[in-house]
Amino acid sequence: MPWKAVAATMLAAALPPIVCGLLFGKLAIAALIASMSAHLAAKDVRPGTAGLIVFSTGLAGFVCLGQPDMTLLVAPMVGIAAASAGHYGFARPVIRGLIFWTIFTSFLMPADQPEALFLVYCLSMLWSLTVTHLAGLSATMPPEEAASSQYSVVFGAVFAVGLAISVYVGQRHFGAHGFWFPLTFVALCLPPHGQLFSRTLQRGVGTVVGTLILFGLGQLTANPWWLAPIGVVALPLGFRILPMSYTGFITCLTITVLAFLNIATDIDTLAFERLATMGAAAVMMAPLAALGALALWLIKPEALRALQE
Repeated sequence: MPWKAVAATMLAAALPPIVCGLLFGKLAIAALIASMSAHLAAKDVRPGTAGLIVFSTGLAGFVCLGQPDMTLLVAPMVGIAAASAGHYGFARPVIRGLIFWTIFTSFLMPADQPEALFLVYCLSMLWSLTVTHLAGLSATMPPEEAASSQYSVVFGAVFAVGLAISVYVGQRHFGAHGFWFPLTFVALCLPPHGQLFSRTLQRGVGTVVGTLILFGLGQLTANPWWLAPIGVVALPLGFRILPMSYTGFITCLTITVLAFLNIATDIDTLAFERLATMGAAAVMMAPLAALGALALWLIKPEALRALQE
């Protein structure tokens, strides 16, 4: 990615949470979710469509504020909605918009300030969409091919089940950062699905390398503020090397996320939770993908052959 596009990405996705964090503290989480989701979705479709997608998924997340059990009801519905969008060639922006979704991170936000969260979310989304559009980055990804009705049904079932399982397990068995489990699962489900296993391998390698790098640096200093600048440098560097190296991007992104979360949680715990959730998502993805492939083979073999091409 050219440096000009990197600068626009940072302006669209990173500036809102930084400003909001300085002014309003934890409300910055809503700003990060909205700005990053909007920027990613807008790279696939026009700003108006991206805004509708991010606003809708955001509302679904707000339903879960302060009510973690609601995620188990909402998650499958959103999974089905994403698959339905895929029937019209819009699965990718919906799923990209879900990567930082509020349903995963709702327990991190102050549920007693819903009005402020909603306002921050909407303003950050609008800012990100506007900057992305003015920078000429809107709808720059290759168009997604519309999926057949049979494929949409199979993918919807697999995605909904995997999303519900990952949310449930993440909340109950992966500590304060259990949102990484469903987040990773969603990222692995990004179309095109014919690249599922290669992308899983690249994400796995990038996650392990990034985690080990920051874990090693964390052993050299007990002060997390020494690691935060490393995260600041790693993020634009990660965008810079896209799309040349997806593994390198994941490595840099992992370093950035861990560097900032280390301010609130010790690096030992973060490293274990990050690697565990990545491994769990990959392990869960294998049988779900196999079941989906079997269903396609039985229902519409040509759809399965198209994935293998």
